[in-house]
Amino acid sequence: MTSDPNGPQDSPAQPLLSFPAPEAHWDGLVRGAANDVAAGLASRPEAWATHALCVTGPAFCGLSYLARAWADRFGGQYLTAAEFNTLKLGALDALAAGHVSLDDADLIVAKRDEQFLSFYNMVGAKGGRLLLVAHSGPAAWRTGIADLRSRLNAMPLAEISQPDEDHLRARLRAAAAQRFMKLSPETVNYLVPRIDLSYEAIETLMDRLSGAVSMAGKAPGLALARTVLEGLDEDGEEDEGAG
Repeated sequence: MTSDPNGPQDSPAQPLLSFPAPEAHWDGLVRGAANDVAAGLASRPEAWATHALCVTGPAFCGLSYLARAWADRFGGQYLTAAEFNTLKLGALDALAAGHVSLDDADLIVAKRDEQFLSFYNMVGAKGGRLLLVAHSGPAAWRTGIADLRSRLNAMPLAEISQPDEDHLRARLRAAAAQRFMKLSPETVNYLVPRIDLSYEAIETLMDRLSGAVSMAGKAPGLALARTVLEGLDEDGEEDEGAG
């Protein structure tokens, strides 16, 4: 569910390093006001109004991590849209009695709505649980099957919102740790009130800071963080001027 937040650059930028996705465990979720309700509901599948739950949220909010962590917690199966679309009904039937999380569920419905409906019904019939994550809610998913539309509309829905400052602070630390960096309290305190309250802003900043650390060969202290942030602000001003 992720893409390069920086996009093409007109001027040379610091190289971005590729870091492995962290192993997903439920106790590794960065919890806060933005996602606490969604995570709390996902953690109690026995309390769902139906056998399926959909969680939505903005880009980079951690939907894929949530889906992987949920499958890990309940000994289930995590599937991307591409993986789901390659499976035959026999293989899906074998999963239906357990806990299955589907990433980018809207893409599955758009390409394999008949197979998705069959699997949805299998899970319900066999007593399994189905966690769907997507950036848009089921009302926006494309399908011409009336039965599937009614089932999608009947699912409980939980939404992850953009972070508040407390959640932003925690996500900055987590994003730094994923890139093998550690931010000092002074650096975090400087950054929090100066970047947008969005997950995309966090990832953009941390990617750029990671590249700057690699080029400078030193820890991500306050001075380097300030320089990187000022560079992002200048890029934003140039984009606005070109618009």
